[in-house]
Amino acid sequence: MSTNGTVITGRNLGGLQFAVVVEEQHEDKLTITEHPVEQGAKINDHAYVMPATVTIRAGVSDTAGEGKAREMYDKLLDLMRKREPISIVTGKRLYDNMLVEGVSCTTDKATEKALLVTANCKEVIIVRTQTASVPPRSRHKNAAKTGGVSDKGQKQPNSILNASAGSGGYTRPGGAAN
Repeated sequence: MSTNGTVITGRNLGGLQFAVVVEEQHEDKLTITEHPVEQGAKINDHAYVMPATVTIRAGVSDTAGEGKAREMYDKLLDLMRKREPISIVTGKRLYDNMLVEGVSCTTDKATEKALLVTANCKEVIIVRTQTASVPPRSRHKNAAKTGGVSDKGQKQPNSILNASAGSGGYTRPGGAAN
C-alpha cells in the first residue's frame, strides 16, 4: 500500500506497468563520517542513511497496441518532468517518495516498435519543519543566560600588556617598561 492509501499490485513505476521487467537494481547505503585527528588517525562519530536508489530496465512493445511503446515512453518522461514523488513496486519491495532521476533508451532498426528503457529513480527525504518563537528577553528569569542571541560585533582579546598613556610604549605587568 502506498502512503496515499492506494493498493498497488504488480510491479510498476509510478502507476506505469510494463509488459516485461528485465532487471531491477536496488541500492541502499549508509554513510559513516570520518574526521582526521592527531597524526592522521580518523575517527567516526556519526552515520546516516542515504536515499535509496533503484534502477529499472523494463520494456513494452507495440504488439500490446499500436503506439504503446511511444505512449509508455512519453508517460515515463512526464513522471520525470513533474518532479512529484511517486511509489514504485519492485519484486523486492515497495518504494515511496521516489523521483525519476533519469530515463534512457536506445532505438535501432530491431527495436523501432518496442521500448526497452532504463529508469533511474532516487528517494527524496521529505521533512516537516516548524518555527518556534522565543519570548522577549524582558520575560526571562536570567536573560543573560537564556535570552536570544544578539550580534555584538567583533570582540578584541584582552592583552596582558597595558598601554602606557603618556609614553606610547607598553608597561609589562609589575611595572617594567619596554
